[in-house]
Amino acid sequence: MLRTGVVAAIFWMCMATLLNSLAGGMVRALSGEIPAIELVFFRNVVALVILAPWVMRRGIVRLPAARLPLYGFRVLLAYAAMVMLFYALARMPIADVYALQYTIPLFTILLAVLVLKQHADAHSWGACLVGFAGTLIIMRPGIIELTLAAVCAITSALLSAGSNTVIKLLSRSESPEVITVWTNLLMMPLAFVPMLFIWVSPSWAQVPWVIGIGIASSIGGYSFTRAIASADARIVQPFQFSRMIFATAIGFLMFAELPDVWTWIGSAVIFAASYYVVLHERKGTPIPNDTESRA
Repeated sequence: MLRTGVVAAIFWMCMATLLNSLAGGMVRALSGEIPAIELVFFRNVVALVILAPWVMRRGIVRLPAARLPLYGFRVLLAYAAMVMLFYALARMPIADVYALQYTIPLFTILLAVLVLKQHADAHSWGACLVGFAGTLIIMRPGIIELTLAAVCAITSALLSAGSNTVIKLLSRSESPEVITVWTNLLMMPLAFVPMLFIWVSPSWAQVPWVIGIGIASSIGGYSFTRAIASADARIVQPFQFSRMIFATAIGFLMFAELPDVWTWIGSAVIFAASYYVVLHERKGTPIPNDTESRA
């Protein structure tokens, strides 16, 4: 029988994949009407509103000047990744975009070796090669046209991996809450300035969609964090594949689009390679017994 903490972790992971897929559907619905840069700005505003109660209760932790360059670099990576992700979602089937996002753990390995000087053995490198082969199955360069949206989707995954690598550096001295608050605060001016040059006033009918993107993506990110914190990654990671199911359902219901068989095959290959990395990285690590208390 599954422990309460494990059930909670599975619930949070499925909630995260559902909300992120829903946010992707809303971004797609506004495509061609509101620029991706503007949607990223509004998403950030909503995230700060959601974070406001926590900030008012705890106060804003002072940011050491020595950490500012690292925070700035993380914000730049996260902002660029989000803009490219929103651009891809506006122009590609939702399921295809999220299938390519499964490469984030693979890019993270590469950056951990290059930037953090961590060791990667033959198993990890082999998984990376298999995973990127899955990417080629989805994108099929030379067989179908390689679009700018597809390049943005894979570049977004690379930039997200870079952002995750910086988070690992920051987390050595900062809490996740502090990192989240300061990232959103510092991203505001970065998102605001370019938005001024491409501003499109949302209609009243579009406002709920714009707010919905911010709510769904923000709570989705929180749900993902709760899932990882509530149980061992070996338990919750397989349920990330539910994002393909949710993204396919939302894409079909909202836009009558379905991923082809190559997208399913490629996403399965990428996901299997990413999950193998998780298993291999944590090999020999016991599954925590205190998951119930942390749920």
